[in-house]
Amino acid sequence: MNNLPLFIAGFFISCIVIAAIGVLFYAAILDGRYEREQQAERAADSG
Repeated sequence: MNNLPLFIAGFFISCIVIAAIGVLFYAAILDGRYEREQQAERAADSG
């Protein structure tokens, strides 16, 4: 196999992996925000 097709394939695979990690990181941020909201609501209900 030639070097150029390998480079292109590696580049696209890297882009897919980077995008997937970005989505997971963003989801973790949103989950943290949701958890803080839920804790605030529980504190307001009990106190």
